[in-house]
Amino acid sequence: MIIKDIILETDKISYSYDTDKMALDSISLQIHKGDKLAVLGSNGAGKSTCFLTLNGVLQPDEGKILYHGKEMTGKNLNELRKNVGIVFQEADSQIIASTVFQEISFGPMNLRLSKEEVKRRVLEAMESMSLTDLKDRPPHYLSGGEKKRVTIADILAMEPEIIIFDEPTASLDPVNVEMFKGVLDKMAELGKTLLISTHDVDFAFQWAERALVFSHGKVIGEGPVEEIFQNEELLREADLRKPVILEVYESLVKHGIVEKGTCLPRDHRGIDELLGGI
Repeated sequence: MIIKDIILETDKISYSYDTDKMALDSISLQIHKGDKLAVLGSNGAGKSTCFLTLNGVLQPDEGKILYHGKEMTGKNLNELRKNVGIVFQEADSQIIASTVFQEISFGPMNLRLSKEEVKRRVLEAMESMSLTDLKDRPPHYLSGGEKKRVTIADILAMEPEIIIFDEPTASLDPVNVEMFKGVLDKMAELGKTLLISTHDVDFAFQWAERALVFSHGKVIGEGPVEEIFQNEELLREADLRKPVILEVYESLVKHGIVEKGTCLPRDHRGIDELLGGI
């Protein structure tokens, strides 16, 4: 197993919005270069708050955040914000400009890049998210799925090292979900480190390599995604269900159609390959 470099980590960070409840309770994480990480848990478990601390929007009450081994404090938080991009769940909260092109240009322009570099980044981001034909449209009048694609393009144009997605598939139809998977694959090939919070366990099982499970402000599970979803006690504690593909596989094993221990399928193509080998 190849051990990847740690690029972002937290050391016992805690955060509370008020004195009555800890939103994050002594969280220690390690994010590795090239990670494809699913962040799972019910509403209010602490996922979004954790993301906002990783992005530098919130500063923890206690503990440390380190980026490439350097502690991030008030003096160098801009370095964290520049290199850790976040796509929020609600697209409208992220959109500010009057056209799609201007919206996607906003971030790169704030990096004080040349006009040529800004244009290159914007055009590439629009092409990646199939937005080129919408470049002169007001983003506030787009559909929910189109707005989501704009907000993803916003972050792509910034070219951060780490990209965080908070419920990215929530407002996407099946066609746009497949397109989004293609974008994720492309970003992974480019060496981007990707974190995705999602309630869609089927998507998480198909896409992620590792998973983190949050509950009541704590991390209660961490490991390869296959191990996480086969841990029934952990799933119950986090109010998560098994992915459909995993349930199908376990049913095939139960009825003796396939042997336990065979390659665990992650999608319908894996099931086809498994049955085709019988």
